[in-house]
Amino acid sequence: MNNISMDVQVRNTVGNGNANRLRNSGYIPGVIYGKDMEATPIQIESSVLFQNLRHYGQNTVYNITLNNENMQTVIQDIQVDPLKKKYIHVDLHRVSLNEKREAQVPIKIVGKSKQERQGAVFNQQLNHITVKGLPQDIPEYIQVNVSDMNVGGCLKIGELVVPENLDIINNPNEVIVSLTSAKSTTNDLNLADNTPANAVPIIGNDERETKAT
Repeated sequence: MNNISMDVQVRNTVGNGNANRLRNSGYIPGVIYGKDMEATPIQIESSVLFQNLRHYGQNTVYNITLNNENMQTVIQDIQVDPLKKKYIHVDLHRVSLNEKREAQVPIKIVGKSKQERQGAVFNQQLNHITVKGLPQDIPEYIQVNVSDMNVGGCLKIGELVVPENLDIINNPNEVIVSLTSAKSTTNDLNLADNTPANAVPIIGNDERETKAT
């Protein structure tokens, strides 16, 4: 895929209050960083970011112009408001088209209809894999066809077929997807529950910090 142009502007104000005002005016605050450059606050129009992600994905190389300098970037990270389901911050990473990088690539499962019509159940253990390659060679997703998979079988990382210009970082023995019969799944759900009546579930706290300003 050819590089895609995206309109990005330098952001002159920082801080929580300014970031919220920016979002209310239809822009997403962010930052761009990379080799041989200082981290620079930026802003992207919400609709522009949404449309680019919808049509081209996160691993596409985006051409931007910043301070009269053209550069190639990828979307390194996007933060989403967990309640409103809206973008609240974006990180762009400046890349060189001559240097390999690691990236998370989504797995797209196709060909499930035949087995599902026969009552089988697919269990997808991995939604992404990590690959290494030149920025322009990293795909939007990796398609996995499971139409010939048999009940009781599974597909592992080592069985994936990917372009020669990509290296897979994951352990080759990791299972991507497995196929079980609906009967065995039902039996698992019907097992006796021996949990004591006075047992109380423990809910952990998510202590991850965000950098959404």
